[in-house]
Amino acid sequence: MKNLVLLAFLSFSLALSAQNNELNGKWVGVLTQQEGGFRQKYYCEIHILQKGNKITGTTYVSVEKVHAEMAFTGEVKGNTVVFKENRIVQYTKLEEMAWCLKWGTLTLKKKDTTWYLEGMWDGQSVFGPCIPGKVFLQKEVPRA
Repeated sequence: MKNLVLLAFLSFSLALSAQNNELNGKWVGVLTQQEGGFRQKYYCEIHILQKGNKITGTTYVSVEKVHAEMAFTGEVKGNTVVFKENRIVQYTKLEEMAWCLKWGTLTLKKKDTTWYLEGMWDGQSVFGPCIPGKVFLQKEVPRA
């Protein structure tokens, strides 16, 4: 019974943190793409601005010497973040590739004092549906 109460408290605390603008800031990590994509692993950086349960921001994705910056909007539902990129702000690319506008659902988690966002993404490029993948991000703590 004690474990059930503790689990309920932790779940409530995560949901409350997401509602209290815990998402604001810079998140860094990796974006993966299943086999058949341009590359299987990309550097990923997301800047989030939260107002209530709505979020906006930019996603920066890079691999080797190419990169793209996309604008997104989304919504927070408890400890779940739903996002959708709506335009490519700027990019560089190789001839044989196209950038994906992505959407997905991420889960907010906390381990010790570190916040994480993890989940699946899907997307669309000028050539059609993108091969999907996963996102693994850690909140960057501002330094004084």
